[in-house]
Amino acid sequence: MRLVPLVIALVATGPAAARADGYYFTESLGGTRVHDELSRFTRSGASFRIALGMREGHWALEGWLGGLDSYTTALDDASYWSGSLLMYGADVKYLQPVSRHFQLYVRGRVSAAQTHLFDDDYAGRGLGIAAGIQLEGKGSVLGLLAWPLFFFFHKGPQMTGALWLEDGYDFYRLHGPAGRPAVDAAMTTISGGFAVGTDF
Repeated sequence: MRLVPLVIALVATGPAAARADGYYFTESLGGTRVHDELSRFTRSGASFRIALGMREGHWALEGWLGGLDSYTTALDDASYWSGSLLMYGADVKYLQPVSRHFQLYVRGRVSAAQTHLFDDDYAGRGLGIAAGIQLEGKGSVLGLLAWPLFFFFHKGPQMTGALWLEDGYDFYRLHGPAGRPAVDAAMTTISGGFAVGTDF
């Protein structure tokens, strides 16, 4: 999370943004390190997310669905966990251009998660923060047939595309049946993804 203070400072002092409004789809894949009580079951995992978003000027709102799949087990308690965590929520992002095609952003997140622990269902709410960098530009819809050529192919209908990389932190408190103690899950994630849509 050392990236977050730097990005916040650059966002606060960066140049004014050109107007950019529109709707978009984004998906991502990342590696997650698990802390707190959930680390009794897994130390790390692969995270994924799909989202629909709307941007207006500097601000964007995303509704998303994602998950965490464990790829390393921890202690003996690992046998009491399903091995996956389903998550969904909403993000608010503030984006600031630093050049024609590069933008920095920070985001806040409210979310919920659910999983299966000790032969029971556990669920709870969460909060998160992140900072990232985004490469954005216009390209052809036909360029999606060969993604590396998207920004260089300008024939046919045009759309906006972006590649991004972010460093994030999320915290969940998962509650099970009455009388059972809650399970806390803190997760740090490095993820990357792409977005396509209208002028966003």
